[in-house]
Amino acid sequence: MTYVINFLTGVLPILLLYLLIHLFKMMRMYLVLIDQKIGFLRFVFAYCRTTLVNLAIPFKLGEVYRVAVFYRLSKSMEVGLLSVIVDRFFDTLGLVLIMLPLQLLYPDTVSSVSVFFVVFLAVIVFIYCIFPPTYRYLNRYIIINRGSPRSMAVLRSLSTLKVWYTYVKQLVSGRYAILLLMSLAAWAAEGGLIAILWRLLFGEGFEARVFCDYIASILNSAKAAKTIIQKPYSDLCIALMLFFTILSGLLYLWSVKKTDPDGKAVPGA
Repeated sequence: MTYVINFLTGVLPILLLYLLIHLFKMMRMYLVLIDQKIGFLRFVFAYCRTTLVNLAIPFKLGEVYRVAVFYRLSKSMEVGLLSVIVDRFFDTLGLVLIMLPLQLLYPDTVSSVSVFFVVFLAVIVFIYCIFPPTYRYLNRYIIINRGSPRSMAVLRSLSTLKVWYTYVKQLVSGRYAILLLMSLAAWAAEGGLIAILWRLLFGEGFEARVFCDYIASILNSAKAAKTIIQKPYSDLCIALMLFFTILSGLLYLWSVKKTDPDGKAVPGA
């Protein structure tokens, strides 16, 4: 009976919150890529394995692998790169909106990482807002005053940037609110998961500053910056995501086999 109670009060909430975190994050990415008509089970498998690589490799270098995977799925480098950038933007925006009130309560938790997040968002929004008038001005100016071979190269570069801007605008058009809500929900669930894990491992004494310190330690490789919750939490996340990657891979392969019993179709990775 004690084991059942411990499971219901500790392990089960952890599993449920972990599922919620990645359900919100997965559906956010799926919403970004919904126009690409990627099969759902194929997408789930791609999300799980790219997330596993991201968890296992430090400094978010796994995002390079994620770009490659979604480039292969969509057959477009623009889609692979820009969809990941848009997903990261809304993930960071949700994180900052949760962190700022907490850091007002705990000013000592303000770090270079939180400042980096805010600056990153400000730069992205600034570029997004000023691009249309800047593009029109530069395009008109270069066309009128072109006098060197480099002018055509600049025009081609501007044209490429315009295509990318238009695609990003299409990606987020009408989806701003729901993408942001999914990000907020995912980070809120992650904060709850860390709180439960902290109490299970270390007893009482969890404060919001623990969550702030954990976020600050994600992008900091210095051992001194690591929080005591990071390693057990990271190990838990990697173990669970490894399980879901294997499970989603088996489900995807089963769906391919079911629709193509002769095995003629080659499932895309």
